[in-house]
Amino acid sequence: MRIYESSREPHEVLIAGGGVAALEALLALHALAADRVRVTLLAPNDDYVHRAMAVAEPFGLARARTIGLHDFATAHDAVYVRDRLAAIDAASGEVATGRGRRLTYDSLLVAVGARAAEALPGALTFRGPPDTPAYARLLADLEAGKVERLVFAIPRGVAWTLPLYELALMTAARTAAAGRRPQLTLVTPERAPLGVFGRRPSDIVTTLLREAGVTVRSGAADAVRPGELVLSGGESVPADAVVTLPRIEPPEIPGLPRAARGFVPVDGHCAVEGLDDVYAAGDLTWHHVKQGGIAAQQADAAAQAIAARAGADVVPRPFRPVLRGVLLTGGAPQYMRRTRTDASGETTPDALWWPAGKVAGRYLSSYLAAGTDEDAIPLRDVGAWGSHGDGGEPAAITLALEAADADARWGDHSSALRWLEVAEQLAIVLPQEYAAKRDAWRDALAGVPA
Repeated sequence: MRIYESSREPHEVLIAGGGVAALEALLALHALAADRVRVTLLAPNDDYVHRAMAVAEPFGLARARTIGLHDFATAHDAVYVRDRLAAIDAASGEVATGRGRRLTYDSLLVAVGARAAEALPGALTFRGPPDTPAYARLLADLEAGKVERLVFAIPRGVAWTLPLYELALMTAARTAAAGRRPQLTLVTPERAPLGVFGRRPSDIVTTLLREAGVTVRSGAADAVRPGELVLSGGESVPADAVVTLPRIEPPEIPGLPRAARGFVPVDGHCAVEGLDDVYAAGDLTWHHVKQGGIAAQQADAAAQAIAARAGADVVPRPFRPVLRGVLLTGGAPQYMRRTRTDASGETTPDALWWPAGKVAGRYLSSYLAAGTDEDAIPLRDVGAWGSHGDGGEPAAITLALEAADADARWGDHSSALRWLEVAEQLAIVLPQEYAAKRDAWRDALAGVPA
């Protein structure tokens, strides 16, 4: 990879995209290169929606946060352009937008994501916030006994399966609390449940599913028919309803090379192969895991390379993925981590990184936790909190919840809700009883009769 100083100051950087990789890259460049770069954020969306928490929304345990991209860009000395990337002319250092504009760049980072396509016609495809109302209705049908057999099905080609495990476990917890015991089945073509995280996390997930009453079937979902899910081998599973995840399809952008299955080939620094000064990060690249934390790590590698290109005192480090994930279970979340040197993986109910967010980004995690860059702490890996001997995070969660209850008893619902925000940041999701209290306290604050 060639690294050299820019002939222009400041170095013109164009980031195309409005998701995790784009935001992480902007934060990284702001921290690493400051006034050496002038950044433009090109995105078709007005807001970033924190989709990783969408699985908790139908259960009332969390709400997906949104960040206004215009304000976010402005706060980090960038220009926001609401438009989409239509084509790249790397020879001239220009891109064309959907509205016919021409934007120039010294370095371009393509982080436009990929399309969430229907993978299993006839099933409820859970893509994120737009599908939470439909899943909430399904939960109501389960609790009313209108649906007795629910199958969570993973077809071949789905690159990130963790959300379906979360839906299965939280659904089991929710229906059990309502006194219902529907037949819940999870069908997966994986060699072992969430085996991508390694043997130890997979064993824990298998145990959690068994204890929750979720039956695991090996196989790939092929088709949905009335009353059944058909597997690729011809077997079928009884089903009143089927829930699945989308298949990720890469975008076709003229001027951007495509490799296997249409994804973009990049090198260790996330530079696009065959193009000068063009980088790519996130779901559109050929990395086989399509996950926010991986996208953020790719964005960091690209941002370091671009910062060095702009003359900043940065030694670019190649992308070396560390897989981190939080599994929502309906009870205590499970933190899972796998590195290149520990193929067995690790899992614990205690935080394995800090700030402990669903999306583990070096800069974005702190921003999502605090909503500001002030006193931001870059993401760091830690051991289990309990191993430090002070109780750490669990004690802080308990104190925050107790403070919320105390303020609510005094009628200070505004302060009680602020304490719940603190607890939610630490615990990822609130306990079910506090999710209900939050709704009640919001109603009380708004003057809604109990």
